[in-house]
Amino acid sequence: VFYYTFGDDYISTVRAALDANLKEAGVVFNDYDGGNNQTTQTEQIQTAISKGSKMLVVNVVDTASKDAAKNIIEMAEAAGIPVIFFNRSVDEDVITAYDKAAFVGTDYEMAGKMQGDMVGEYLNANFEKCDLNGDGEISYIMLKGQEGNAEADARTQYGVENAN
Repeated sequence: VFYYTFGDDYISTVRAALDANLKEAGVVFNDYDGGNNQTTQTEQIQTAISKGSKMLVVNVVDTASKDAAKNIIEMAEAAGIPVIFFNRSVDEDVITAYDKAAFVGTDYEMAGKMQGDMVGEYLNANFEKCDLNGDGEISYIMLKGQEGNAEADARTQYGVENAN
């Protein structure tokens, strides 16, 4: 299982749960820390394939371009093994180019809309309390995920749109 980094708190919980389930199922696996470096992750994948890996499960580092996922799919296809990308989105046209490739993740547009709805409902119910300077507007700071990450972009966009 190739993680973009072990340093992400959310990914750490995913890793713990996935490891437990794989062990319970009797699957032999290794976890790899990409260290938030696509070159490192790609080299780890090449090594795993050369050592006879039968499947790749990838939380890709570089989500800003199609090249990283495309390269991983090409390596998997050359080895005749399946590849499952998870959590960090990969363009559908890249996934559909190989019949043994798949992506598992959330509907991040819907997640952003749900987050925006929750914020909007709270603000409507508590506007006076949230308008700290009494100017009739709510000031806020938006904390966003990694730049170029489609999930972070969509959650931010739809979260703000639905909160308004």
